[in-house]
Amino acid sequence: MKKILIIILLTQLYSDIPDRRIIAEWEHALGTMISWPLGIPSDLVIELANEDILYVLVETNNQQNLATINFNNWGVNSDNVVFINTDTYSYWTRDHGPQFVIGEDYWKVVNQYFNGYPEEDGCQENLLFDNNNNITGRPLPAELRGWEEDDDTSIDFANQMNWDILELPLYFTGGNFMTDGYGMGFSTQLMVNENNISNNEFKQIVRDELHLLDYHIFENPNASSIQHIDCLAKLVNSETIIIKQVPESSPEYECIEDFAQSFYELNTFYNRPFKIHRIYCPEINGGAWELNSVAAYTNSLILNNKVLVPQYGITSDENALNIYQEAMPGYEIIGFNNDTGNPWYGEDALHCRTMGIFDPNMIHLSHKSVRTEELNVNESINVEVDIVDYSNSNLGLQSVILNWKYSAEDGPFNQISLENESDNIYTGEFPSLNSNSLIEYFIIAINFEGNTASHPNAGWHTFNTLEFILGDINGDNSINIQDIVLVVNLVLNNEYNNLADLNLDSIVNVLDVIQLLNIVLE
Repeated sequence: MKKILIIILLTQLYSDIPDRRIIAEWEHALGTMISWPLGIPSDLVIELANEDILYVLVETNNQQNLATINFNNWGVNSDNVVFINTDTYSYWTRDHGPQFVIGEDYWKVVNQYFNGYPEEDGCQENLLFDNNNNITGRPLPAELRGWEEDDDTSIDFANQMNWDILELPLYFTGGNFMTDGYGMGFSTQLMVNENNISNNEFKQIVRDELHLLDYHIFENPNASSIQHIDCLAKLVNSETIIIKQVPESSPEYECIEDFAQSFYELNTFYNRPFKIHRIYCPEINGGAWELNSVAAYTNSLILNNKVLVPQYGITSDENALNIYQEAMPGYEIIGFNNDTGNPWYGEDALHCRTMGIFDPNMIHLSHKSVRTEELNVNESINVEVDIVDYSNSNLGLQSVILNWKYSAEDGPFNQISLENESDNIYTGEFPSLNSNSLIEYFIIAINFEGNTASHPNAGWHTFNTLEFILGDINGDNSINIQDIVLVVNLVLNNEYNNLADLNLDSIVNVLDVIQLLNIVLE
């Protein structure tokens, strides 16, 4: 009896997309929120408004007029500028700005408490400094005003957008929060301590209010700082993270390494390890309130198909851009220096001063990407994608297309239609692929209103096919008479070996012998 071994890699999901969830930074954004007076350079303002909406917080008509004059002088796309009238004190919109909770027929702007920047100690084993100082985080820009003036900016923004508000009874500083978009959250211990509650109490509140079912609270890894996680790590998709690496001479080196190790011990939403990239962050001349200041390359902004990365005018800048390109193939990686009166610091850079504003009508794709280490063969590689159209369109999806090519080829991507398997699940498979080849692929969904979304949100996934050679039955890296003898024996014994299946018809027979013989004769 014929023994046919067909090994299929299924990239099926381990969980469904949560019914309600906080949006992750790489999802489809309408644009970015900043504040006037600015904390960012003019060339960054120009970029933010180039293709996307720039929401600018202003307090008065005079501020709006002054901003408009400057934007016009710089060549900012005025058609994409929207002013939000609110009382605002600082330009750190990341920290007091809104998070967003989405679900089918559900969209709310989170309004959390905000009261500035408490500072805490951490990294106790390397605490090599005098702690008797009076610095408490970022200094107040003006002594006559206070952080409480930023506390209601999310309310004013939501009201102007006519969006519903979710009141969160927590201090929930945006720079100290990351999410994978599927109910997993990350903060340092300072986030909990600021609320003066236990870790369990904090986790219960964010579970109930924000649907964050898997929350990870890390020990404060800096000797003394505001301990914001966006200066330590950067989730760039639900399974890939970039983590700071400091010089070995830093008193915080071991603590940062312990912090990084925590991510190696976690599994993603798809129940497998994170892909982790380390980014070297050398010492810089930071703010007067900063201790052990290093470049904050993780303090970047993802805006649809772009990644905007702080640059410090040092030799490590180029390496930082390369790490992002490696972690996010196909994205446009853009570096920004800041020579304003408020330059990038170690605890305060580009991400701190910008806040993504997301699309309540987005199409969302969830896909467990193909990984080289999970392959068994180079054929029958299945893909699966779970899709939710939050636009409330009842028309469904027009098409879901797998686009793929060999990385070495300059030509266009090949296209394969994925079929609706059940509910929101679409499946398909790659054709049989060449061995030892780098594959690039992405998935695009289009609804009947013409709206599109892709996975990843920009660029493409990559994986390497296995390094075996069809016809090399004995694995000696050459095809010769010995392999022909082995294939003949397989045919006579009605046995199957995928290396002997040269025509990829899932059967080893005389046709494979003939094809192998032709290869040897050539």
